[in-house]
Amino acid sequence: MKTILMIVPILLFQLSVFAQNYLPVTDSKATHLVCPDKVSYVQVGNPSLVLAEVVPELPNLIRIKATGSFDKESSLTVVCAGRIYSLILSFEDSKEITYDLESFHSEKAGGPSSGLMPDYVLKELSDQILMKRKSLVRGVKQKKDGIKVQLKTITQKNGFLFFEVRVTNKTNLAYRVESFHWWIDDKRQFKATNTQEYQIEPSYRHYEIKVVPGYTTVREVFVLPNLVLPDKRVLRLEMLEKALGNTGRRLTLEIGNKDILKAKELISN
Repeated sequence: MKTILMIVPILLFQLSVFAQNYLPVTDSKATHLVCPDKVSYVQVGNPSLVLAEVVPELPNLIRIKATGSFDKESSLTVVCAGRIYSLILSFEDSKEITYDLESFHSEKAGGPSSGLMPDYVLKELSDQILMKRKSLVRGVKQKKDGIKVQLKTITQKNGFLFFEVRVTNKTNLAYRVESFHWWIDDKRQFKATNTQEYQIEPSYRHYEIKVVPGYTTVREVFVLPNLVLPDKRVLRLEMLEKALGNTGRRLTLEIGNKDILKAKELISN
């Protein structure tokens, strides 16, 4: 009997949370979510059923509208003010067209000032970057023995920098990646007498590339915490080939502070 009495409140709580995170949408009018702060991430489960976007003039307002009637439910994920909101969307007309995001159940996304985002959010943002075709960052590339590595884009979102890198193999032999290393050191390393290196561990890597087959181009996204480089310092990315006797090809990209400061805001789909 005591067990039953304990289960009932739990079920009631779960049902109340589910109901609280239920949001009706329709194709005849737009629904709006008013957020407590600037929205750092928004993503619908099925974009063919529902469209959601942050209003450009009001970065704390999300506009939602169905593309047409649908029977199955969809979802909406919002990250704002260090909280993750997961909402269930269904096609249903409602008198309400404006909702307060804080009235929905949420979970903590990270520390209040860390800008932390979970891996699934970083993955979706990386997918978004790789779907686009943008111009290369000028001059940030290196070629060696048939292998070329280039920096394609730098974007930033919610306290993170996203570096999109392209690796091209113009030989018959596969290039086996032993490791990628990121660090900050002096611009003219070969002249430095007291060089101090600061190694950086990426917060996320999208593909974890291990092999670049012959005559193939691959793209990777590395996510690093936001940073600004002091004078006479650069950010370096080193790609090392796995080979016998430490004979692998080593390629390095040198990224300056000017390139990082030009990073554009990544706008969520």
